[in-house]
Amino acid sequence: MKRFVSTILAAGLLAGSAYGLEKVMTPAPEYMAPIAPGSGETAFDFKLSGYVFGLKMISARYKGQYDEDEYRVFSDLKTSGLGALLKKLRIWAHTDGRYDQNGLYPLTHTQQNLDKKSRRVEMDYDYGQQKVSVEIDPPLGSQGVPPATPEERFAADDVMSAILNMMLSGHKIEGEFCNGSVAVFDSKQHYNLRMERSGTKKVKFDGKKHLTQRCHVYYEPVSGFDPEDLPNTEEGGTPVKVYFIEDKDLGLHIPLRFTYKISGFKAVIKLKDMQVKKG
Repeated sequence: MKRFVSTILAAGLLAGSAYGLEKVMTPAPEYMAPIAPGSGETAFDFKLSGYVFGLKMISARYKGQYDEDEYRVFSDLKTSGLGALLKKLRIWAHTDGRYDQNGLYPLTHTQQNLDKKSRRVEMDYDYGQQKVSVEIDPPLGSQGVPPATPEERFAADDVMSAILNMMLSGHKIEGEFCNGSVAVFDSKQHYNLRMERSGTKKVKFDGKKHLTQRCHVYYEPVSGFDPEDLPNTEEGGTPVKVYFIEDKDLGLHIPLRFTYKISGFKAVIKLKDMQVKKG
């Protein structure tokens, strides 16, 4: 489950816009510009910090916007504090797609790792042929045992869409908030994020305590995993606890905090700054 925490961070817990990226190594300046929703759009910009044993390890941003049927999200993540001394990491990613009351339909997803390998992932969804093409350069050494099938890949959300799915559920997307599962494919691994409501709790943000809805998220591997990447019994049975506040006017559930704790390991992701605007 340590891998799940890093996956949430690295693959897109945090984000922005998605146009004209081309083959660039760093995000274009407009992706990091202040949010400016167009007519009929809702835009959000979340800045988060990740801590392990109370020590800051990661800074991240999750920025995006959506209207009545389209969405685009962008994430930028880097190690900071002690994390930057242990291992330098910088990743950005973007997804754009469409959605309706039944769910999200990603169209393109790109992820760029800015490390020595500079690995780039590009995923393109074809709804006519019901398939998703995946290009990974340089390629991975394995696609898991067994690899995710074409049907599993196509039927799942990319990671950033999965997070937005949780945020819009119960409002823009039909169904009860924090209930059921979201299928995810991250270019190799296919897994389910199974959600269960677990009451409420007051969480501090921006100097105030907010009443949040606590959502337990369980990580359930399906395919595309190498044996060493599978969670053990304790990891598989321990949820990531996500605390959401609800903005009914915007039709959005906003994550204030993520916590994950098992024996010998504790990680916390906190929302440090937030902007949400409606055009």
